[in-house]
Amino acid sequence: MSIGRRARSVRFERATTSFHIDARWLSDLHCCCCWLQSALQPLMPMAMAQQQAADIIVFPESGLLGPDYSLSLTIPDPALHIIPNASYDESLQTLSGYAKTYNIYLAVNVLENYTDPSSGKSFKYNTNIVFARNGSLIARYRKYNLYGEPLDRPDKPDYSTFISDFNVTFGQFICFDILFKEPALNLISQHNVTNFIYPSVWFSELPFLTSVQTQWSWAVGNNVNLLSAGQAKKIQGSGGSGIFRGKNAVNNLFTFTDHLGNVQMVGDVPIGNTNNGGSGKGDFTSELYQAEVNMPLMQEPNMDQFNYDNITLPVNQTSGTFNKSICHGNLCCNFALTVNNFAPSSSLQYKAVVFDGKRTAAATKNAQYGLQVCGVVLCANDSIASCGSPAVNGILPNYNVTLGTKVTFTNISIDGNFISDNANPLPNVLIWPRNPSMPQVPGSFLINTKDVKFTTNSSTSSIEVITQNQIITVGIQNRVFSRDPGNGAPMTHVSLFIVLLSAVPFLIR
Repeated sequence: MSIGRRARSVRFERATTSFHIDARWLSDLHCCCCWLQSALQPLMPMAMAQQQAADIIVFPESGLLGPDYSLSLTIPDPALHIIPNASYDESLQTLSGYAKTYNIYLAVNVLENYTDPSSGKSFKYNTNIVFARNGSLIARYRKYNLYGEPLDRPDKPDYSTFISDFNVTFGQFICFDILFKEPALNLISQHNVTNFIYPSVWFSELPFLTSVQTQWSWAVGNNVNLLSAGQAKKIQGSGGSGIFRGKNAVNNLFTFTDHLGNVQMVGDVPIGNTNNGGSGKGDFTSELYQAEVNMPLMQEPNMDQFNYDNITLPVNQTSGTFNKSICHGNLCCNFALTVNNFAPSSSLQYKAVVFDGKRTAAATKNAQYGLQVCGVVLCANDSIASCGSPAVNGILPNYNVTLGTKVTFTNISIDGNFISDNANPLPNVLIWPRNPSMPQVPGSFLINTKDVKFTTNSSTSSIEVITQNQIITVGIQNRVFSRDPGNGAPMTHVSLFIVLLSAVPFLIR
């Protein structure tokens, strides 16, 4: 959950809180009263939010209803700004009451049951709803790009926005939507939205698509504020939330860890003009960390289709350079790297990789979409199949685990002739976790945006990174929407929704 405080003239502050939901509650979720009881615990942080003058709370995808598809709600038309009364579902009344009691905007993901008045046909949607401070329901978004949920897809994408009383226009999209043009990118290009609510249940995939890596990439590359609230079920590979503040932020706040427990993040966010960046001076507290668990990571399923070259690591604790052009399909990438190796005995390798084609989502074999990639990635050995997840033994690393080699790239420069029409080239960076600057938070995977220079135009995209950190991935990933089936989102019909028992909600203050 993220907590945000009301803005001063140019900024508002926000925080994120991660907490664990007791699995016992979900055994009785068939009962509405039991659902309400289970909702009380995740809603309790609202009290803290009020003390910090919070403005908005955002819960994760399936963060309150969980995975029970029988718990669907009828949602009133948000244009009517209805305050749910006794004629509406008790759960909507409860959520409305919390928004009013705590004087806060409340965004919640639910399963919506909708009956078309003209045809009488019923639909079930993955839906995000927003309550205003007075308890009225003011916004609704139905997920357009499904990731295996056995639900209905709207005939056309929703462009769901609302204007807060602190004069910020928020847009909404959910999880898998982040990889597509509709509706997320069109909210930017056609509706001038620069602040986004983003609930998710994200299954992280190396080397290019872990949760916070994708969220950082989208916010920085598109220069927008992203309020990400991710469902956290670590043993099933889901987790990752954060406050991402465009390309000029001094720092971003996020949680991406294999530790169970609660964490709250607080930081300031620019209003209107993301070029102001964030100060990075937000407070940070974490509480009640429990046992560390193995958090499994998926692997990019198309690594064997990448063209690549091994980056020869220097020996005898010296520095070296790698300067090469590598092509795949119509994409040619230029790499200029300076590398230091202080432990040359390790079997770990790095490769420069290039891909130009269509990829398949790791968990949905029938979903393909257009992609171009130039990157430097960590690999377990000489085999391209060892790049990504195998290089970290298939689980999320933490800062108590050493990389096994001391390779640093003091300078990374990559550019390529990426497609720009009907596409979205973005920077892509993931570093080895290090002791964090914010106390008690296990792991830190993202680089300071000030150390990244990313540019893109009609003919070329480039990224330059200067860092002393050990890297897992650095590169450019370009979604080519013109290659998608029907130039839209891929449809999936495989039921892959996994039972998730813990959550990371999001509040802004």
